[in-house]
Amino acid sequence: MLMRECGLSAPVGRPFDVIGVGLNAIDHLCTVQGFPTFNSKLQMASYACQPGGQVATAMVALQRWGCRTAYVGSFGDGIIGELSRRSLAEEGVELSGAVQRRGVANQMAVILVDQASGERTVLMHRPAALVLEPDELRHDLVTSGRVLHLDGYDLATALAAAEWAHGAGMPVIVDLDTRSGPVERLVAVSDAVIVSHEFAEQFTGLADPEGAIERLAGATAAPLVAITLGAAGVIARSRTGTLRVAAYPVRSVDSTGAGDVFHAGFIFGLLHDWPLERTLRFANATAALKCTQVGGRPGIPTVAAAEELMRGGRS
Repeated sequence: MLMRECGLSAPVGRPFDVIGVGLNAIDHLCTVQGFPTFNSKLQMASYACQPGGQVATAMVALQRWGCRTAYVGSFGDGIIGELSRRSLAEEGVELSGAVQRRGVANQMAVILVDQASGERTVLMHRPAALVLEPDELRHDLVTSGRVLHLDGYDLATALAAAEWAHGAGMPVIVDLDTRSGPVERLVAVSDAVIVSHEFAEQFTGLADPEGAIERLAGATAAPLVAITLGAAGVIARSRTGTLRVAAYPVRSVDSTGAGDVFHAGFIFGLLHDWPLERTLRFANATAALKCTQVGGRPGIPTVAAAEELMRGGRS
């Protein structure tokens, strides 16, 4: 079943393929052999400082895959803010709709990566002054894309952008990783609600993916809802029923950014009107290959590499 037959289609003839409204960050990635206890010291196996952020990283992935993207969000001041902004500009992401907050630190995160499993724990800091307000959005830019991609932060702004996008015939994709506020309305107005297993459990109160996805689907009129399950793949529910797609086994060294890249893979399939199962397989493949490198963006694979993994090639 093609994506449009699932109720998801993207208009053509727009200046941009994807408009992303959401977070950017600088990640301090600390690979460790075990989680530190209080009042202890721990030698890191490796350290890296890299740009990240849910929506920002998704825009970078899509831009690398040949899409035209624009990022709308707020940058902080100083070296860190400039590093985050420049990381997007150098990829070719349009930034005319982004703002910079003078005298405010950029969002950052300290990410502890378990060396054995590749799983991570995130400690994040985002000053309140970085919140993007609805009146800072540009209607002409938000409505100039084929798809709108959101996260669950700056809720009033996300809702305003979603309303404008719907008025322009654009599908709204939302990435919800951790419940950070009253996101029920955003879930209700989105066209594809793709969430982490952690968010699904927080939102529905159910740990079982099958039960959680039914309850999540009941909270929205979205044609598609999906829950990413890490090494267990993804479960999705559309108008034709529920579909589970297995993950691709890889040697994972860091799961940071896997969800961001998964969403980019899903949007890529939507833009090309692929069948739903192929879209989910591609998203799984891109996320899996991302996990073979440390950080959210260095591991973003090429389209060819993801398709090779889908054909059964080596990771």
